[in-house]
Amino acid sequence: MAILVSNKGHAFLEFLRVEEEQIDSYTNDAPLTHALVVVTYQNKKLVIFNKWRQNWELPGGMIDRGETPREAAIRELEEETNQIHETMSFSGLMKFRLKPDDRLEYGALYSCDLDHVRSFVENEEASSIHFWDESEDIGDVDEIDRELLHYG
Repeated sequence: MAILVSNKGHAFLEFLRVEEEQIDSYTNDAPLTHALVVVTYQNKKLVIFNKWRQNWELPGGMIDRGETPREAAIRELEEETNQIHETMSFSGLMKFRLKPDDRLEYGALYSCDLDHVRSFVENEEASSIHFWDESEDIGDVDEIDRELLHYG
């Protein structure tokens, strides 16, 4: 049974609180494809507005060939938000069943607290960022990413 199924049919199946060094022993049944980051600043969570999906979501993205999940999380955070944080904490592994082909994938979830905020620079993926208190109405927030805020 899924933790959550989004309105697009994507299923957040499981969250595994494991040690980062143990990732490989938990991802035998599906590939580890991406890394996401839960960023906190002054008790608010950082979300980006994705230009293509037209919704708010967590920063993160695909793990490039030869890159570790941690390296991907650090790179994606900077690319999408212009925020730099080198000492993220590993929170665990997320397991998903994604549409349209019901493929299984894992993602690595990291978290960090920012001491200061750098100016946002619009980029090819994100048109803006927002520090969200989770109660403010900011429009469409990806349902799974909203749930992941509580795991980071």
